[in-house]
Amino acid sequence: MRWIRMLVIAWRLAWPDVLTPWRSPLVRWRIATYGVCDPSGRLLHADELTPPRILTFLVRHRSAWWRFLRWAAGLKHP
Repeated sequence: MRWIRMLVIAWRLAWPDVLTPWRSPLVRWRIATYGVCDPSGRLLHADELTPPRILTFLVRHRSAWWRFLRWAAGLKHP
């Protein structure tokens, strides 16, 4: 049951850009707050994130994303 809640949360985070999550302002903001840097070490703003950077980030930090989704799935909703 928790997996379903995790999938629903991932869906809601990327909506309406489910098939292109790099277009979602919420996903871009979440990745930017995590601290993505360019090759020179400068922190990137959410508007500077490109699809390859986002996909690379999601692959490299997939365990952190799973932890975030598990945490969000465990929150009590009103």
